Amino acid sequence: MKTTLELQKINSGFNAKLILENLHTLENVWNIFVDTNLARVSFEYLTWADREKVRKELHELGYHIINDTHRFDRHENLY
Repeated sequence: MKTTLELQKINSGFNAKLILENLHTLENVWNIFVDTNLARVSFEYLTWADREKVRKELHELGYHIINDTHRFDRHENLY
């Protein structure tokens, strides 16, 4: 499966190299593409759990996910 995550830009900038390095260490995640202009990360993955690992990794790097092509971020869209 493939998805694209839209990230909220943070004040310290968008570190594409750090994102790529960290996501490449995850199993079952490949074809990672970071678009620094649009603050998006696209990737392919095997299972829902693999997608959640990517979301967690991005969160730990300080990036807030605004949007996911497979679903809207539930925390942001409850009402």
